Amino acid sequence: MKILLKENYISKLIIILILLSYAWPNFTSIDRIGNQWLYLSLINLLSIIYIYVRYLGNFDFNLFKENSILKWYTLYIISSLVSILYAENIPEAIITFNQMFNCFVGLYVIIYNLRKIENPKNFIFGTLLVALFIETFISFYPILKDIENGNFKFRSMTYSGLAANINITAFSIVFKFPILLYYIIKKDKILHKILLSILLCISLSIVFILGTRGAFLGILIGFVFYILYMIYDIKYFKKNILTLFLVVISTIAAILFNTLGSIKNNSTDVLQRASTISLSTNDGSVNQRLRYYSQGLKHFISNPFMGVGIGNWKIKSIDYDKEDIFGYTVPYHAHNDFVQTAAEQGVFGLVSYLMIFISFIIIIIKNNLFLKDSSFIFISACFCVFVLDSMLNFPISRPISQVQFILILSIVSLKQIKIKNEK
Repeated sequence: MKILLKENYISKLIIILILLSYAWPNFTSIDRIGNQWLYLSLINLLSIIYIYVRYLGNFDFNLFKENSILKWYTLYIISSLVSILYAENIPEAIITFNQMFNCFVGLYVIIYNLRKIENPKNFIFGTLLVALFIETFISFYPILKDIENGNFKFRSMTYSGLAANINITAFSIVFKFPILLYYIIKKDKILHKILLSILLCISLSIVFILGTRGAFLGILIGFVFYILYMIYDIKYFKKNILTLFLVVISTIAAILFNTLGSIKNNSTDVLQRASTISLSTNDGSVNQRLRYYSQGLKHFISNPFMGVGIGNWKIKSIDYDKEDIFGYTVPYHAHNDFVQTAAEQGVFGLVSYLMIFISFIIIIIKNNLFLKDSSFIFISACFCVFVLDSMLNFPISRPISQVQFILILSIVSLKQIKIKNEK
């Protein structure tokens, strides 16, 4: 009994360390991402050593047979490895491959350890909620200080928190937004609901102040899935009225907080920023992204089987964008992970990467998980936020985004494994 209890705690610790690999000290490094990938590598290595020593090398590779997400992820890693052979800059390809391989190992380690935890889904949800609390505190404290001192600035890098980038921080908060909604619904005590609603208000306030328009769309996704849950749980609508009231009040309070702070400091507010969301090419940001997408797709169409090699689009893209480059700004990423994967690895890499996402959807639909467990409505909301981020930005290169995504993948993967074992 004591041994099982010890295994339970160690498994939880490993998963927490993987999630918080982006929260470790930066040691004055200019590029915080480098340290984050290093921490994740070390945690993965120690986890593999622990499994080898504690379980006598029993890595249970049957997990790959029982789970379609792991299968396709394996093929994606193989495609990434092969693409190094035709990469122009091999060292850069190796570095990027190492990052992708670490995400793959992290997913395997999480699934391996989740099996040893009682109520694994609740543990993942709780861990993500704690991570959200930490992130909001670190970002919100300097906001309050600046408002107090009259130095408040819309989209200030001072508020970027652990991610050291306002757009990454915004999407990281929004990714966990559905989990927060889930807890507000499920908690029975009114005091708990109110405290979580305060966290909701603060989280939304931070995202509004950071002004990432893509994150605004992510919030909308969260609310759409929340409405789907309300429809799913319609027979308990009266019971959910309080929750709905708290969510609406928290959202309005966040908007008012942002608006009043903006008026006081004569800066842009969330409503003004949200009004600029459009597909018009007159918008510089939209126009730039559309240009990057077309360049990546053009290269993929002309080289469908052999791309430029993993991690090498940042080099090749300069050839395509050289007429539009100003100063030292170069198209480091395609701002769409699917387009970039296609340009770097060709059709085999693109298909295997897409199938990771498609497998997630198939598992949810094929096993009727929405109907069996309402929490999968909110898990799917997190998934959709990540897909949105993948289509607008480049979470594939961000440790903070990747470790949160593989946590969500692990829940669905473990569910598929359990269903197969029960047959």
